[in-house]
Amino acid sequence: MYDATVSVDVLVSAKVDAQASFARTVAASCSYVHEESRRPAVLGPGGVFDADAAEACAVAEVASALSVSTGTVTEWLFLTRTARPAVQEAFTAGRLAYAAFRTVCRSLAGVPNATEALLQRVIAAASRCTPGAVAAAIDRILADFDAEWHRVVRERAALERAATVRKLPRGQAELIIRGPAEKVAGMWRNIAAAAARGVTDPSSLPARLFDAAHALLTGAVSGAPANHAVIVLDAATAAGLAGEPGHLVGWGPVPADVARRIAEDATWQALITAAQDSEHHPPDPEHDPPVPVDGREVRRTRRMPAGWTPTTGKLGSTKARKVREQVEYLRTLPPSALDRAVDNPDGHGGFVAPPDGALTYRPSEAVAAVVTALYSTCVHPGCAVPSEDCDLDHVVPFDHTDPQRGGWTVTGNLEPLCRRHHGLKTRRQWHYRMLRDGIVHIRDSNGNDYLTAPGE
Repeated sequence: MYDATVSVDVLVSAKVDAQASFARTVAASCSYVHEESRRPAVLGPGGVFDADAAEACAVAEVASALSVSTGTVTEWLFLTRTARPAVQEAFTAGRLAYAAFRTVCRSLAGVPNATEALLQRVIAAASRCTPGAVAAAIDRILADFDAEWHRVVRERAALERAATVRKLPRGQAELIIRGPAEKVAGMWRNIAAAAARGVTDPSSLPARLFDAAHALLTGAVSGAPANHAVIVLDAATAAGLAGEPGHLVGWGPVPADVARRIAEDATWQALITAAQDSEHHPPDPEHDPPVPVDGREVRRTRRMPAGWTPTTGKLGSTKARKVREQVEYLRTLPPSALDRAVDNPDGHGGFVAPPDGALTYRPSEAVAAVVTALYSTCVHPGCAVPSEDCDLDHVVPFDHTDPQRGGWTVTGNLEPLCRRHHGLKTRRQWHYRMLRDGIVHIRDSNGNDYLTAPGE
C-alpha cells in the first residue's frame, strides 16, 4: 500500500534515526567490553588477572550476541577510543553513517593541528557523500588544509598494496585489488578497452568486463598492452608553478605532485582554450565575454615526446579554495537567489560569437576532453559514474531546429550526466543549471537544491 504522507523529509529523519540507533549499539557494545575487561573474571597463569584476555572474552561475547565478527567489534573499540570528539558527536547524533564515521576517523588519524573548522568541514562533506565517495572528498579537504603533510602520508600509503578474495553466496567470489590510484586506473583502463573490443558479445557490460579481466590476468590474451594511465593537468601545474589537481581519466582528481609524477614519462598533447588567448583579446568575464581566436574554443597541439614535466613544484589548489568558498556561499542563499545566480542563461558559455562546432550537437574530442577533466563523475548528487562513461549533456538544451537560438556546444554549457540521470533531466523531473565557476545547480522535484563543483 502506498502511504501518501511519506516525504523526503520523513525519509531523511528515518535515516538519521537508524544511524543514531546503530551508534547506540556500538556505544553499548564498547561499554560492555570496557566494563567486562575491568572485572577479574579471567585469570592468566598463576591466577593473575589478564586484562587483554578479559577484553578478548568480552569481545567474543558481543560478537556472538550480535552475529558479527570479532574483528568488527575490535574495530568499534578502536574507533570509539580514537575518534575526535566532534566526529564522535556527529556519529552519535546520526549525522554520520557508520561507514562514513569509520572513513572519517581513519582519514583524520595523524592530522597535525586539526582545527574545529577543519573537523566540521570534514563531517559536513562526509554526511553529504555516498559511502564510496567519502574518502576522496576528505582527501581533497586535507590536501587543501595541509598539502605537504598530505603528500607525505599519501606517499607512505602508496607502499601499501594488496589483493584479497572474498567468498560470496551461490558459488561466487570477489577479487579486490588495492594500491596506488594511477596503477589501478591503468589496469581498469586495459580491462575496459578489452571489454569494448567484445561489443558484439550479447553478454551484459559487467559480464564482458569480468571476461576481459579474467583473460588479461590469466594470460589468455596474447600481446596485452602494458598498464597505462591518462592524466589531464593544467600547464602551470605541469610546469611546477601551480598546485591544481590533475584529472586521472577513469578515476578522478589526483593531487598535483601525483599528476606530475604520472606525466613525467608520458607523451603529451596541449589543449588550449579560447580564454587563454589573452594577448589577442583580454577576457573580462563581467563585461567582455571571450571571443574565440581562429574560430575554435579548444585547440589541440600534436602529440609531443616525454621528458619535459618536472616532478616537483607547488602543492595546494587556489582554484579549489575559491570554488569551495563560492559553494559554501551559494548554500546559504534561498532558492530565489540561486535562480538569479545562473551564469550565461542563454547557454552560450559567455561567447559573443559561436566557436567552431558550437552549433553542432556532438562536441569535438577536444571540448569533450576539457569537460570530462573538469568533472570527474556524473554531476548528479551522489552519482559515481565516471564522466568518461557519461553523456555530455547541454545544460541549456540544444535547439536542433535553430542551433543559433538554443544552448551551444561549448564547455560552459556541457555537463556529464549518466544515462539514468540524463533521463531525469530530459523528462524535466530534475532541473540542472550552470552557475559561475562551473558550479552546477541541481533541483529535484520536491524543490531541494544541490550543488556540484568541478573537481568533486
